[in-house]
Amino acid sequence: MTVAFVFQGGSSLAAVQVGMLRALHDAGVRPDLVVGSSAGAINAVTFAQDPTGAGIEDMQRLWVGLRRSDVFPMNLRALLAGLSGRGNGLVKPGHLRTLLERILQVHDLRDTPLPAHVVATHALTGRPEVLSEGPAAEALLASSSIPGLLPPVPWGGKPLIDGGISADVPILQAEALGATTSYVLPSLIDAPVDAPVTGALPIMLRSMGMLLGRTSGHDLAAARGEVHVLPVPTMHGLNPLDFRHGAEYVRLGYDSTRGWLSRRPELVPELVAA
Repeated sequence: MTVAFVFQGGSSLAAVQVGMLRALHDAGVRPDLVVGSSAGAINAVTFAQDPTGAGIEDMQRLWVGLRRSDVFPMNLRALLAGLSGRGNGLVKPGHLRTLLERILQVHDLRDTPLPAHVVATHALTGRPEVLSEGPAAEALLASSSIPGLLPPVPWGGKPLIDGGISADVPILQAEALGATTSYVLPSLIDAPVDAPVTGALPIMLRSMGMLLGRTSGHDLAAARGEVHVLPVPTMHGLNPLDFRHGAEYVRLGYDSTRGWLSRRPELVPELVAA
């Protein structure tokens, strides 16, 4: 059996995955490989470089202290360049690249103790691209480059953008890499559309989320191995660009996963061994 942890994208909402990781780790559930898209790719690689309780604590400190200005700083010059067609994004990628370089302990994706794979999207074909080696910071920047917000990242002659566009839940990619059992770590789910959302970017991201949700459902249905999708609460008024609620999201992820595992004792190694 080859176990994969599969991380969905979701920008700030992916903080919930840190709590999920802690609950899985506490229960003794260990992966053989990790695969992620967008913010989920950042969590996947960060976990893979130190897949221990201490490593998860470092991830939690990162998410709790993160703010939008650390990832998507708004700059008038960049906004005007993007809106006028003189730039390929509304936000300069420098801050996100600096953040990634700060948190990464490895330079190349091949160097993580736990095999890690990053999914990005070819900007011209729309097809997923699985990155398993090469500069880790650039791979994560490519996988997290929300189209229109951040510019494409060149990779081997290909322009790459957000992995969530082609594989928001990269379950099929995990199985292609050899996974026979997959644990899907989703990001928080926004409430139904009757809950109002305001702001140009939140509206754009909610619309993208609705579209990607349909694709993710199709991919999950097409999976051939054993798939366990961890539960996550549905909340009202979520804003993927609001990074102020990291601590709450981590707690929600831990509590929901711990409760789910208590109802699935066959998935807990210690209980199975007993």
